[in-house]
Amino acid sequence: MEETLSKPFNDGESGGAENLAEDNEIKLIEQKKLAEMKRRIGATPPPTPKAPKEEKTSRQLVEGMLYDRGTEVLDAAFTYFPEQTPKIVDELAAMISDGRFVDKISGGELYSLFRQIGLRFNLKTSFRVQDRGRLVELSEKLMRKEEG
Repeated sequence: MEETLSKPFNDGESGGAENLAEDNEIKLIEQKKLAEMKRRIGATPPPTPKAPKEEKTSRQLVEGMLYDRGTEVLDAAFTYFPEQTPKIVDELAAMISDGRFVDKISGGELYSLFRQIGLRFNLKTSFRVQDRGRLVELSEKLMRKEEG
């Protein structure tokens, strides 16, 4: 672009052969660049198909959607009901795969689901309270209160 600005204005009366030669040179350069680009595109290997990812098991899929003690609830369910829990997990995984579950499932929601189905089991719970700047079990705090 700078070349055209630095050249004097050509009104077409003289130098017609020069313009024609420059046009041919420009076309030749463009053709070379185009050929080079085609060569580069042809030289690049086609993208290799990615190896299929290992499919997750139903349990792994469900565990990926759990939060807030959800895995603890699921582990307890497998411990108490080893025959029924895999069926429930398979059904939950199918719902997740179909897109019927998009939100994460909390431990409380999962526990409530098992209770509604009729599978009742105990979870280890503990209450911790702050005492003198540190967290202690509620039972420990109550024992200290009785002693002192």
